[in-house]
Amino acid sequence: AEEKTKVNAEISQIKQEMKEEQERMEAERVQARAKKELRWIEEQDLLVQKRIEKRLAEEKTKINAEITQVKQKMKDEQERMEAERVQARAVEEARWIKEQNLLVQERLEKRLAEEKTKVNAEISQIKQEMKEEQERMEAERVQARAKKELRWIEEQDLLVQKRIEKRLAEEKTKINAEITQVKQKMKEEHERLEAEKVRVEEALVEERLQFRLAELKEAQDNQDTSATTKSANDFLRQKSIEDTHDDANSDKAAEDLPPNDLSTTSEHTFMGTGTKDNASDALAADVEALELVSMCQAEFDPKSPIYNTDPTSQRGKGEDICLLPTEYPFVSLLRDSSPYIVNHRHSTIVYHLPGDLISNAARFNSVMDDIALTWLFGMKIVICVGCRKQIFQRLEKLHGRAGDSDSASELGVRVTTPEALRILEEEAGFCRFEVERLLNRCLRNKGADCNVVSGCFITAKKLGIVDGVDYQHTGYPTTLQTDRIHRFHSRNDVVLLTPLGFTEDGDVLDIHSEALAAFTAGALDASKLVYFSSNPMVLHGSTDANSKQRIQMIQRSNALQILSHYGLKVHSKTGFPHWGKNVNSDDNLNHDQQAMLLRMGWATHAIDKGVERVHIIDCEDGALLEELFTARRGYGTCISQDGYEAPHPEDSNDDLSVTDGLVADMMEP
Repeated sequence: AEEKTKVNAEISQIKQEMKEEQERMEAERVQARAKKELRWIEEQDLLVQKRIEKRLAEEKTKINAEITQVKQKMKDEQERMEAERVQARAVEEARWIKEQNLLVQERLEKRLAEEKTKVNAEISQIKQEMKEEQERMEAERVQARAKKELRWIEEQDLLVQKRIEKRLAEEKTKINAEITQVKQKMKEEHERLEAEKVRVEEALVEERLQFRLAELKEAQDNQDTSATTKSANDFLRQKSIEDTHDDANSDKAAEDLPPNDLSTTSEHTFMGTGTKDNASDALAADVEALELVSMCQAEFDPKSPIYNTDPTSQRGKGEDICLLPTEYPFVSLLRDSSPYIVNHRHSTIVYHLPGDLISNAARFNSVMDDIALTWLFGMKIVICVGCRKQIFQRLEKLHGRAGDSDSASELGVRVTTPEALRILEEEAGFCRFEVERLLNRCLRNKGADCNVVSGCFITAKKLGIVDGVDYQHTGYPTTLQTDRIHRFHSRNDVVLLTPLGFTEDGDVLDIHSEALAAFTAGALDASKLVYFSSNPMVLHGSTDANSKQRIQMIQRSNALQILSHYGLKVHSKTGFPHWGKNVNSDDNLNHDQQAMLLRMGWATHAIDKGVERVHIIDCEDGALLEELFTARRGYGTCISQDGYEAPHPEDSNDDLSVTDGLVADMMEP
């Protein structure tokens, strides 16, 4: 019993100890679980805080990027508008842009401060709610609110962008209206000057007519009082001498006028001293003194203007002398040219006019007159005008020398800086106006009813970096609006192109005018391309070592052989000339010879695109007409497609081989 009592007491003690141990372990488990839950809550707090900070950083970065983009756009817009608007308006707009920039910046900074305060409050609230075990729901609400704020910022950005675009459109409309007004004023001033010019010429002609009538009246009075028995033949001889003196005086007076008025002055002078006055003067003589004679008679008057040769040298014994001319050179020329006139009718031809031609008034007038005549013969005309000389002169006035500042290629392809591009735009407008003015006058003088049309027909791309040189605003043509040009040709209009191309983004690029002419001729599938040159070169070749003769026509393969000899290549896509390693290093080519090689290179480039023939001719008076409308009197060099058959066998130089004998002494002025 005692042992049982002891055992029961020990069992009770053990149970008590086990109960206490169990309670202690339970307390430790509860404490550990509480620590674990507290640690999890802290980790969740840190994760949420990091996400919120990351989100705030992203929002701040986006807002800063948008602010930078808005500032950059406003800065670019301010610079572009400064160059086009009037100074007073530019200052006002700059002030307005600056104020708007400050307002936007202040609004964004205020918004950032408000958002930062809200986010801090939300962070405190999230911490409080995390202690109340609502972490997940609060995180979702913060995310939804952040999306809403981001959407609001994007909407504000779109609103600002729309306002800027609307403002730009309004300014563009105002500038276009101002440009239209200036063009209208220039047109009115031009019409006023033309009217004044016509009035002065009419007054001059009227004065000459009055002076001439006074002289004729005085001569008639002297004739009536001195010799009433004077025969009609003597009177006509006297009249011829007086007309000769009058023509000399008229030519002397015409030389004193400006070059542009020569054609008008000569026309009025001819009208003032024409056959009508001669007929009235002849009928004023004594009618009884007039005689009717045969055109073939035995007498010979060496002073008579209708004799072209001394008939005594051709007259046989007992034969009468014929007063009619024995030769009609104009008739033979017209008969020889008629096949070419028919051939060229309705064909497309592209002319390239260099800038130095416009500077020479006499040559410029004659070339434009010949081009107008080809239009009358039914040819569809496109003119590509260059202005390289005018740009060189402007840059030389600004910098002292033009070669180092705007050309990086030995072949004259210009590195067009923004300053040179501005000069190009001005000089291209001047050259275009001069060509339009003179060609319109030549066409009107010939009774033509057509217009000279110019516009944005060319899409271009930048050359970029070639051989380590950045050509900046220099480009090459990629597309041509051929449909529009064909529509103008269907209305018998002349199309005029300047060396300016436009990218798809609306940027202006400088295009080499010779390359533009070759590209245009190929795109239009023209039958001819004509390059005018102020200092042309000709080809001399030889069939043996002792004889040399001029070569007027070569084929494409011959031209490529010549270019390969001198190491010149033209890029098939861009038209960029490349001066490779010279095959004959001892050949020193001057500027005119290099220009001839370049035109030959662009000629082969045009022929590869489908042009039948390319002519390189001089700017002399009548050179174009002799090149296009005569058989054996070509004035320049013609490059044709391979296999082309010359219309006259004697014109062909197929018997001349383009070998070392040709290229060694190829070009002479």
